[in-house]
Amino acid sequence: MGKMGKTALFSSIFLFAIFLAGSFAPSSAMSAGKSQAAGAGGDAAEPVQHQAKAAMAVASVDTKEGVGPVKKYYPEGSPTRAIQDLDDMLDDFKVAGQGEKLTAAEQAQNDQLKQKIIRGTFDIRELAKQSLVSHWNGLSEGQRSQFVGLLTDLLEQKALFSKEQSAAKGKSGGKYFVVYRGHKLEGPSGTLSFVRTKVVVPSENIDISLNYRLKKQGSEWKIYDVIVDEASLVDNYKYQFDSIIKKHGFGDLIRRMSEKLAEIRSKRNS
Repeated sequence: MGKMGKTALFSSIFLFAIFLAGSFAPSSAMSAGKSQAAGAGGDAAEPVQHQAKAAMAVASVDTKEGVGPVKKYYPEGSPTRAIQDLDDMLDDFKVAGQGEKLTAAEQAQNDQLKQKIIRGTFDIRELAKQSLVSHWNGLSEGQRSQFVGLLTDLLEQKALFSKEQSAAKGKSGGKYFVVYRGHKLEGPSGTLSFVRTKVVVPSENIDISLNYRLKKQGSEWKIYDVIVDEASLVDNYKYQFDSIIKKHGFGDLIRRMSEKLAEIRSKRNS
């Protein structure tokens, strides 16, 4: 199976996918973002050397028995453990059976879980800064806060967990497990990290590279980029936002984001 096919499979059964592609820019944004990540950005597509000297940890993230080896955790406070803790949180996400609907309490639990993950597990400010690149330095603190707030709200509304997407498509997903391949500290102060994982689908005989970039905040590691094969979330957003700002200005980007958020909330409340 080709990389595009594997990425499509990932988006339907693994972890979660955040869909803003196409909301602000042409549909070609994702493919361009992927091309950038595999090109000059380079690091996302290359194997990470000198990973943490810890035993390879393998974890089943399927709720069914008999999938993958028994989970082994990396030390608390490590970047890889932060990703394992995220996977554990995702196990609590509720989905309705075929022909059924979630109760109000279950839907409220899902909404709270999304908010906890987006606001607690991700460093949205760093994601915003990396996505705006050179435009960030030219913004006032008020503009930065407005952009980060809108991006956070949109991610909460548009984040689609694997279970949720699979249920919407009437699929139960496949059995898979995650191989945690360790992390490499980056930067002179060691406050940045690159975590490598691999998602394995035995029934399809495929595996998918799923990597993360994290930044340390106090004693915690926060995610600011997710890379599926060579497709980087930051690179995708960078392409979209840069295109809009150069053609129409930062104010137009804010307008589009505000309108998209209002549209989503209106549909949810209707």
